[in-house]
Amino acid sequence: MMRATRLAALTLLLPLAGCGWRRTPVPIVSETGSVALLVGQWAGEYSSTQTGRTGSITFDLASEKDTAFCDVVMIPKPQSVQVVGDLTSGPVVRQPVLAEPLQIRFIRLGDNRISGTLEPYVDPDCGCRVTTIFSGKFNGDDTIEGTFTSRAAGPEYAQAGGRWKVTRQKTQTSAR
Repeated sequence: MMRATRLAALTLLLPLAGCGWRRTPVPIVSETGSVALLVGQWAGEYSSTQTGRTGSITFDLASEKDTAFCDVVMIPKPQSVQVVGDLTSGPVVRQPVLAEPLQIRFIRLGDNRISGTLEPYVDPDCGCRVTTIFSGKFNGDDTIEGTFTSRAAGPEYAQAGGRWKVTRQKTQTSAR
């Protein structure tokens, strides 16, 4: 199942790359001044049982840098559709909601933990602006697992959350 989700996410990322979408640089603030724990190429997924959405996470950090290049792609649940047209005037055209790239605002690193915030985005279910915070803990040298919480200002979408996990795919030898 996870392999199929990754394949679907990669398939959805290819058209984005063709349209000029590029990975976003994200500043990293480290309490110790070192970002060595994050050096390398990381990949993983997130999911929310509350919203039914999943997505992919990737980020790369070169040694001696304080900026990572990150991708987070939200894949809406299959039943998410947008209604186009007036329901009283005849047939309704439904358009599927496509995968959406999200941007990470910043990452904080300290005490074997990581946290951060995504740039606000429009939630495909409520159509409202949502802010997401995340936190996680290193589980060994090559895995980070954590949770996230998404909130909107309006009462129509109070709060939802889920879990995420990334694994280091490749470590740069100059950092170790």
